[in-house]
Amino acid sequence: MLPDARLIEVSPDLVGLTDVAELVGVSRQNMRKLMLTHHRSFPAPVHDGTLSLWHLADILSWMQTRGTHAVAQAVHELAIVAMQVNVARAQERVANGR
Repeated sequence: MLPDARLIEVSPDLVGLTDVAELVGVSRQNMRKLMLTHHRSFPAPVHDGTLSLWHLADILSWMQTRGTHAVAQAVHELAIVAMQVNVARAQERVANGR
């Protein structure tokens, strides 16, 4: 036990297209093509800029719904829990004015 330890972030949660591509076994170019081709249904990034970031759980859910790429259920479940913990921590920081 580490008495002075603080939880900073649970991962995998915020990811770029390269991260997702590696997890599902496709190229980054393939992920970018999916994003651009399906821009109306592809999950929106939580940060859009030079480096765009998504919640991994959102992209894996989208991929599962489409059924075109195999998504390991354990990875998807872990990504959902990581996102829930990180979002709850962010809400707590906002509520406490941090």
